[in-house]
Amino acid sequence: MKLDDDAEHNDKDEAVGVLRLFRFACGIDYVLMLISICLTVLQSCAILTSLVLYGRLSGLFAVESFSNNCDHQKRKSIGPIKDNKTYFSGIKLRVLNNILSNKLRDNNDVISLSNLAASMPSFREQVMNIIHWLFIIGTVLFVISSMEYFIWTITVKRQAFSMNISLFRSLVQRSISYMDTKSTSQLNAKLFDNIGKIEKGLGFEFLLILAVGNDASINEKEVWQDDTEAIYDINGDIEFENVAFTYPSRKGVTVLHNLSLVARVGQTTALVGSSGCGKSTCISLFLRYYEPSSGQIMINGRPITDYNIKQLRQNIGVVSQEPILFDMSIYENIRFGKVNATREEIEQAAREANAHHFIMQLPNKYETLVGERGIQLSGGEKQRVALARALVKQPSFLLLDEATSALDNVSEKIVQEALDQACKGRTTIVIAHRLTTIRKADQIYVLDNGSVIEQGTHETLMARDGGKYQAMVKRQQIESIDDDKDNMMSMQKAIEDDEKLLSMNSPEWITILIGCIACVLNGAAQPLFAFLVTKILNAFNYCSNSERNRQVLISSLIFLLLGVIVLILRFFQYTAFAIAGSKLMQRIRSKAFACLLRQEVAYFDRPENSSGAICTRLSSDASAIQEITGARLGIICEGIALSKRIGASVSAGKTFIDLFDRKSAIDNTSTEGKQLVDFRGEIKFDQVKFVYPTRPTSIILNKFLLNIKPSQRVALVGASGCGKSTAIQLLERFYDVTSGQILLDGIDIRQLNLHWVRSQFGLVSQEPVLFDLTIAENIAYGLENVSMEDIINAASRANIHRFIEQLPQGYETKVGMKGSFLSGGEKQRIAIARVLLRRPKVLLLDEATSAMDTHNEQVVQEALEQAQTEDLSRTSLMIAHRLSTIRSCDLICALDKGHIVESGTHTELTQRRGTYQKMLAQNSFQ
Repeated sequence: MKLDDDAEHNDKDEAVGVLRLFRFACGIDYVLMLISICLTVLQSCAILTSLVLYGRLSGLFAVESFSNNCDHQKRKSIGPIKDNKTYFSGIKLRVLNNILSNKLRDNNDVISLSNLAASMPSFREQVMNIIHWLFIIGTVLFVISSMEYFIWTITVKRQAFSMNISLFRSLVQRSISYMDTKSTSQLNAKLFDNIGKIEKGLGFEFLLILAVGNDASINEKEVWQDDTEAIYDINGDIEFENVAFTYPSRKGVTVLHNLSLVARVGQTTALVGSSGCGKSTCISLFLRYYEPSSGQIMINGRPITDYNIKQLRQNIGVVSQEPILFDMSIYENIRFGKVNATREEIEQAAREANAHHFIMQLPNKYETLVGERGIQLSGGEKQRVALARALVKQPSFLLLDEATSALDNVSEKIVQEALDQACKGRTTIVIAHRLTTIRKADQIYVLDNGSVIEQGTHETLMARDGGKYQAMVKRQQIESIDDDKDNMMSMQKAIEDDEKLLSMNSPEWITILIGCIACVLNGAAQPLFAFLVTKILNAFNYCSNSERNRQVLISSLIFLLLGVIVLILRFFQYTAFAIAGSKLMQRIRSKAFACLLRQEVAYFDRPENSSGAICTRLSSDASAIQEITGARLGIICEGIALSKRIGASVSAGKTFIDLFDRKSAIDNTSTEGKQLVDFRGEIKFDQVKFVYPTRPTSIILNKFLLNIKPSQRVALVGASGCGKSTAIQLLERFYDVTSGQILLDGIDIRQLNLHWVRSQFGLVSQEPVLFDLTIAENIAYGLENVSMEDIINAASRANIHRFIEQLPQGYETKVGMKGSFLSGGEKQRIAIARVLLRRPKVLLLDEATSAMDTHNEQVVQEALEQAQTEDLSRTSLMIAHRLSTIRSCDLICALDKGHIVESGTHTELTQRRGTYQKMLAQNSFQ
């Protein structure tokens, strides 16, 4: 299948010529393939030679039998040899071996077959001679076949690796618009899985390959193209001139309407506005992720399409709202910003981003693995590593999309100062909801519905009475927020079967029985073929030509009939085992996925249990089991000839059995534990100590003591990495405490039913989790029989209903993988709507409104406050960096290094002028 952008080809697989399959081969591969082909020719010659020898061996037996049975007749009927055509009782001499015919002469030109045998090497000597040659040829065949298989396997694996590289390169060269219209899972299934099938064939089962890499029609825009001008010193004013844009995945919604703005060289330009107004789209267009529908973007008066796109992006540093880290060390993640960066440059960039201090406190320092998508780090730590990655390349342009939104007050102040210093001499574009971060910007553009409605400095915009910017600042100054809620979608309970892997095919026992019967009959056919060959050889015992022909004809007809029967049996054998194998593979994957869902979070922290490794288990290992239980099982029953496949299948089977037998330390499907009839919402952390299993030397919580009364609203504040989010994870029992205990209404949380515990909590996390479903399905995810009226009501209270109504498909709009079709604020509001649809007893808010603009944040906070007042007994636990959102809380706890250093109300803590007061002063709007 071609990786074509044309929709009409999306679902079609295009077969390619055999020779095109080998276009990924290099010189070494061609040499290896040539050697393998030569070995194949030798193998064929050896097989043909063995067949000739086998024919001679059969001829010897036939002549010997013919000689013994008919000798007495030949003495009476032998005549003189004439021109080598002497006849024996009507049998032509040329039917015998040519060597024998040359011996049929003596002084009297008359010879009997008995005399002939005496004049030649003995029958035994001739047979043993042929057997010796057959043994030699068999040994040669074994060596040649092994070398052929080994060499061909090497070159196929090399070419499969090249295919993967070419395919990945082709994908990363694509425009983002292509990715918007394609499902990630679909790409994985249709592209990389097919390469796995090619490799699995080991070069002998090449039937189909996806055409990728060097097809000119593949890419809308080649990232590595060299036809544009390569200018290494790219700098100057950035100008958007009447730019209009519509996302390919939402062609009915115009995001930018004739947008015009200028970011002067060496100055900081800020873009502000409500979520979805087009701020992030401007950055995407400048990075050439997309091309404008109309208008143009210029640098120093030249359209950006004139610049080499690779060089353009090398001169741009980007820090996005949701930092993207890879499952590598911190050092390697920062080095992605500049591949040839020195150790000193990386550490300096980390210092500028206020990341060096926390990195040096980690056990492995810069060599610490961050986990998949940075899961081992807190939100603030991830953002600071991303900042360091942007600063290490010393870019001409700096693009900051909510770069400090996840930082605490102390870190934000320091990082903002570092950014202010880094912005000097650079053309910087800042996107911000927190207006404190753009106060010093040289030019501020206020966007609304994809166009500029106001522009100027902070002072000039504040002086404009009734202006949009002034209203946003005032709302942010007076904002007061309550607590938020969330509900983590309840996973459907996965029921684990008790049967072992080999008994998981029992529902298909009839199908397997049919396959086994066909297999047994197929196996019985092999000795029947040997018996028929013997019958044909025995036909030479008949001296009568007509009788001999009759026996051969009968045996040949039986041969033909047996061949037809074997063909039918093979069909039933392969079909039956293929059906059973496919259903077993589906059952294994379902059960494995169910087992994975019940594992504790610490299980997924381990490198061997990353999402990539898990996907491999569900895909490749399950397929490997099908190799041994599917159609090949019939072949195995006929003869053990698949030792390599058997080993791989047994290994894969052991992997799944180990997974099925693994007892989760925190099993969410367990029915054990108490369920409180009248849960009041009282929570107590009693001398809690906790370390992550993957970082046993780093103490996250140390003698943590906190008592939350029913209906109380409690906030946790502190620097990134102080343990705030960890407290919520322990409440949800993603992990269990290392020591101490957590009590719910006075009962240890470990004594309560896990499913019941999680059903009492509603969680809105810092990074919203959306699925590649419709908006309505995401809001109602985890609940059954939810009416559309309830969904709309929840969306309205989360201030997302109006936006959804403006979409062409409304609530049936797909959000994309991880909500990629939506802005950060839109994703968060949908996640909040999902929580509002539930009525949890305890609300857990982890920076729930950090991605929202001032207006939306105020509306959502009012909705959350209203939802809380609906049930006065509801308890709330809130984590916040933005201290203005927690002033009304009943209790505020300031954390440092895993324990509480201050606690009290907002008024009490400000009067103490301690840690909280310092954080508040740094967070206040100046």
